Amino acid sequence: MAQVVSRHAEFEVAGTNVVTVSFGTPYWSGVWLQETKSPFPYLIDSERKAYHAYGLKSSVLSSWSPANLWYYGKAALQRRETFGKRGDPHQLGGDFLIDQTGTIRLAYPSRDPTDRPAISELLSVLGSLLR
Repeated sequence: MAQVVSRHAEFEVAGTNVVTVSFGTPYWSGVWLQETKSPFPYLIDSERKAYHAYGLKSSVLSSWSPANLWYYGKAALQRRETFGKRGDPHQLGGDFLIDQTGTIRLAYPSRDPTDRPAISELLSVLGSLLR
């Protein structure tokens, strides 16, 4: 999300509404919003209805894969903040672009907790919708 926040203006120019959906508690959601300084609307889906509707899985294997363990190991060695365990560490997220008619133009379910599409890919799809 930090990458999306840092390029907020580009999403705005593309006429895009970015919305964050989380299953977290109001307390942890507030902490996350303070940490990321996200300017986007934030919705709490405590029952994970949106997660289920978009086919986002909860996976112990994906959450603790060698690649993900390597990510957190590198972060620890570099003394980067990883924000600890909050909520369900096995719930995987995703990124979706939905047009004005409700058609999903990009579906990117995460393969592990750190897997997100490149911002350039999101902006490319948005650009193609504006043509």
